[in-house]
Amino acid sequence: MAIDWNEFDKPLGEFNRWKPENEGDAIAGVLKSMRIATMPDGKRYPSLTIVAAGVDTDVLASQVILLRQLAEKKPQPGDTIKITYTRLEKLAGGKTMKHFTVEVKPAQPVTADDLL
Repeated sequence: MAIDWNEFDKPLGEFNRWKPENEGDAIAGVLKSMRIATMPDGKRYPSLTIVAAGVDTDVLASQVILLRQLAEKKPQPGDTIKITYTRLEKLAGGKTMKHFTVEVKPAQPVTADDLL
């Protein structure tokens, strides 16, 4: 698999990652691209680039609920997507799990009539 290194050539201060902290935090925009991000421990997660308010913002889908929601909705580049952090669940052993909702509106396909 070839890597487009230009994708990673971002000046300092221009890299935006969405990190929800409060219930109700959301990101909405057009899904620009998707890639696989490999963590230092070898785990792999989808990383989505969403154009929100004109800014490319990366969303790392490493939370299990977010990952499941995305797998169910199967968004594609060009789709409009909204991800909302809904709540934090406390689990046994002091662990926590973030809950999300994902809404996807598929991009409209271009037809020959659209080009005339």
